[in-house]
Amino acid sequence: MRLLIDDVLDLLRLRVKPLAAYQYAWWQPALLLTLMGAVSSGDTAELGGNIAGRIGFMVLFTWLQTLMFARFMGVWLRWGKGEVSGSLFGLVVVASGLQFVEPLTSWLPGGAAKVIDILLSLLGLVVLVNALSKVAKVSVMRTLAGVVLFAPLSLLLLAATLSFAKTAGWVELPQEMVEMMQQQGAASDAASAVKK
Repeated sequence: MRLLIDDVLDLLRLRVKPLAAYQYAWWQPALLLTLMGAVSSGDTAELGGNIAGRIGFMVLFTWLQTLMFARFMGVWLRWGKGEVSGSLFGLVVVASGLQFVEPLTSWLPGGAAKVIDILLSLLGLVVLVNALSKVAKVSVMRTLAGVVLFAPLSLLLLAATLSFAKTAGWVELPQEMVEMMQQQGAASDAASAVKK
């Protein structure tokens, strides 16, 4: 586990090892990923008072997103003639280690919290893109394009996971979100009626 934490710190300093160095015992990235999901749930108070449900939702979403992203980027980088000779899962988990710090920004005053959140997100993106591009030996732009292309899939996954969590009684959607979804549903119904 110490090696994994050292790798998180190395990646934050933009030091990247060969992909083989990020192939850990299965339980290490699993534990880190589960902890990241649990810590991230601390920033979801708007999803109701069911703390165990919010933790379950964020752990599930974090796992699904990471698995899909690692798979997607593996295919994307191979298409770009990248040298991906193993699973990207361990590397993606370690490169996402900055997520431990992000919920702490909620303790800061409003304006400062937003600025620090944006800076942490940008730093996390730099760390992830740098690690993936160096490991696969492809350009930063190609890697960044893959990350951008994954964003809509991530939003779709978030919506599906949120819907599942609401159906399971894990979370409660804020009233503003429900109204927005109803308005978008009505707008898409009207648009499809016009096309007919």
